[in-house]
Amino acid sequence: MVTPDQIAHLNNVPGMDYTIGAMPGEDRTLLYGYTTERKTWHVYQQDGLLHKVIYIGSNPDFEFTEVAEKIDARHLVPNKRLYPEACDFIFCWELKRRDVDLPFTNFGGTKVDPNKLFHGRIM
Repeated sequence: MVTPDQIAHLNNVPGMDYTIGAMPGEDRTLLYGYTTERKTWHVYQQDGLLHKVIYIGSNPDFEFTEVAEKIDARHLVPNKRLYPEACDFIFCWELKRRDVDLPFTNFGGTKVDPNKLFHGRIM
């Protein structure tokens, strides 16, 4: 049996902290993938901030942008697939620690230049 006092304590228990910020190291792509609508999904860090941008092909306009020191990790993964070869291992590790599912497609689904820091368009 849970008492009224215990209910009050339960109501004050903090939940899981899902926020995530920039990773150690240089500016770079953290996640790169696409949505069910075939929109490009790019999460990257630059100047200590996380950037999430969504766009269609080579269209110069971004359909959605978010820039912050920390973002809720549950909102950083596209609803379709991630290209594993264009994602950052440490960032993915930290997402998994926050119980965020990572829907990777088969390796080799996109071509990346290992010498480039960013695999998609940036603002």
